[in-house]
Amino acid sequence: MTPSPLAAIRFADEDIDSFVAGLIAELRPQGWRLSGVVQSRGRADPECHCADMDLTSIATGEVFRISQPLGNGSHGCRLHPGALAQCAAALDRELDASPDLLLLNRFGRGESEGRGFRDLIARALDLGIPVLTAVQPTYAEAWAAFGGELACDMPMDFQAVLAWAQSQREARNAA
Repeated sequence: MTPSPLAAIRFADEDIDSFVAGLIAELRPQGWRLSGVVQSRGRADPECHCADMDLTSIATGEVFRISQPLGNGSHGCRLHPGALAQCAAALDRELDASPDLLLLNRFGRGESEGRGFRDLIARALDLGIPVLTAVQPTYAEAWAAFGGELACDMPMDFQAVLAWAQSQREARNAA
C-alpha cells in the first residue's frame, strides 16, 4: 500500500530549512520536477526582534518577502498574509506543469488559521500531486484537523523522507 500523498515532517528546533534544501539537492539530479518553496531568513531588523523571512520558489527562483515591518518594539507576528497569498497564487500556476512533488516549507500560522497554503495543498492533491510540508508542535493540532486520515507524519529523517517521496513517484508513474 502506498503511503498517503500528504505528509508532514515533524520538527521542533531543528533546522528544517537546511533539511529541505538537502532534499531538493538530492531529488533534482534524479530528474524530479519540483514545485514549492524554501524559506530563508535575513538579518534581524534593528527595529524588531525578528529577521526578515523570504520564500524562494524551487521551480523559478522567484523570492517572496513574507514578513512585514511592524515598527520599533513590536512583538507581534510579522507574517504578511498578502505576500503569502501572492506566493500561493504563483505556486498554484506552477501546478499546471504537473510537478512530481509540491514541497512547502511549513504548515504554520497562516494555514492553521485557514489561509496560507491550504487551498494550494488541496488543489495539488486533487491533481494527484503529492505534497510534503513540515509542522512544528505549535501547529500539530491544526495540521491533524486539516489533513485528517489523509495525512501522515514523518520524523525529520532524510532516508525516510526520500523513501516516502520515491513511493509517491512510483505510485504516480504506475497510475
